[in-house]
Amino acid sequence: MTTKADVLIVGAGPTGLVLAIDLARRGVIPRVIDAGRADHRESRAVSIVARSLEMLDDLGLAQAAIERGVPLHTLNFYQGTTVLAEMDVTAVDSPFPLDLCIPQWQTVALLRERAEELGVTIEWGTRLVGQQAGEHSVSVELGHEDGRGERCETGWLIGADGAHSAVRETAGITRDRADLKRGFILGDVAVDWPLTRDRFHVYFGKSGLVAVFPMVGGYWRILASTPDDRPPQMPGLDDFAAYVAERTPLDSGVRDLQWSSSFVARESLADRLRQGRILLAGDAAHSHSPVGGQGMNTGMQDAYNLGWKLALVVTGRAEESLLDSYQAERLPIVKAVVDATSTTTKVATGSTLVARRARRHALHLFGRLNPVQQRLSNAFGEHLVHYRDSDLVFERWHGSPARAWSDVARTGPEAGELVRDVYVETREGPVALRHILRTPGHHLVLFAADTTDSATLAAWQSSAHKAMAGHGEVHVITRGHLPHDPMDGVFADLHGVFADLRSEAHNRYGVRRPSLYLIRPDKYVGFRGDSVDFAPVSDYFRALGARP
Repeated sequence: MTTKADVLIVGAGPTGLVLAIDLARRGVIPRVIDAGRADHRESRAVSIVARSLEMLDDLGLAQAAIERGVPLHTLNFYQGTTVLAEMDVTAVDSPFPLDLCIPQWQTVALLRERAEELGVTIEWGTRLVGQQAGEHSVSVELGHEDGRGERCETGWLIGADGAHSAVRETAGITRDRADLKRGFILGDVAVDWPLTRDRFHVYFGKSGLVAVFPMVGGYWRILASTPDDRPPQMPGLDDFAAYVAERTPLDSGVRDLQWSSSFVARESLADRLRQGRILLAGDAAHSHSPVGGQGMNTGMQDAYNLGWKLALVVTGRAEESLLDSYQAERLPIVKAVVDATSTTTKVATGSTLVARRARRHALHLFGRLNPVQQRLSNAFGEHLVHYRDSDLVFERWHGSPARAWSDVARTGPEAGELVRDVYVETREGPVALRHILRTPGHHLVLFAADTTDSATLAAWQSSAHKAMAGHGEVHVITRGHLPHDPMDGVFADLHGVFADLRSEAHNRYGVRRPSLYLIRPDKYVGFRGDSVDFAPVSDYFRALGARP
């Protein structure tokens, strides 16, 4: 017997689950398998950055994650008792200006709950044995925990199954690999330290580094580099105590080891993210050093970029060629992450006298320069990621003279950049723009600027709906007051009209005259134009290959 699936996701970690949720909320219920057990508590990744919290907020999970984790606001660097630098991770343009410390298994638990609410079933103890790709489907051989074999025909096969990906290997997708020759141990312990629990603490010693992070329940996560690339397979309390004593001024009396692991930092990058009907995401496509905490976050952003595109293709609303943009947009990003984490790891673990002096000097300088701190904070929060060079985005933005109500310093996000959050007014009170944009699909935001004539605004709204052709919602943001009585107004849909009485939204988006912002489902600007011309909106969907 052969089973069938529109989409088969191999791997139920954070990347696979984000993709499953994003597909399911767009009407595509994928099949999800994982070779592991449901009760497995993988805990290597502990950091959710600002951009990923925004993504979780879009999925309705950010608040629950924050309640289960420890919000962190600062990254402290030390040498002995000397504070070399402090990085304010709140200096990021985000509604979540923090870094959340939460065990990976807790993140997975939240995502699993959401996926199951949407009708996704995770099949544990099920592994991919082999596959053969055809023109219209992929024939996959599966092995079950009880020894049963199964053949599944799937329209699309997604490899989200980690660094040792069976999907990547069976597809014959090659990758560039490098061994950084840096060993690490990590574990969660109880210890009485007089450290502030709203920050990371990183200590540099002559033989390496020790980083400590506050965990829920009063525990601390310890990450320590080893002098060579042969760390103990199962680190014990003595291993952690020795590194703490050698490299920090902290009490080395650690106790109650909850969990431990070790690894050697290696990096790899697949030469492609798409091969016909097979796509890779997360560690299956790229893996790198944990220094910087970018691995899980980058994988979830892969899924967030892929989900809406794959849903359009599977439901017949876009051509398969749209999926080429997944590789075009994400491959440069993940390559930059691999390169950056490689450099950061080498700098952070360098033990020669020259390396230690250079690191100390750089951190002293970094601690004094606010613009540098702000840029690093935005990089750390993944807010510098953009798709400005993508063929899927464009703009017709010429600029215009400043108005009396405008902030001339604001230019607004360009096409290919992240949207910016701001509050606007409804009849019931203020609402965040990010929540207005939460509905799956594209969103066209029409900034009315000085135009207050109801008939004109209603005509624009009607034309906007026609240009969207069923691909999403239309929102009008006017600087004037909302009509007092909807029965007397000419707006067909008051729900889509918002007031910006203090011009905050117009300023955040650099608007000085009536303008359009077309927001992609992954919350990047697909198109912007500083005129009320809806033809480019139609052009955008034609370029997307999308059909009504």
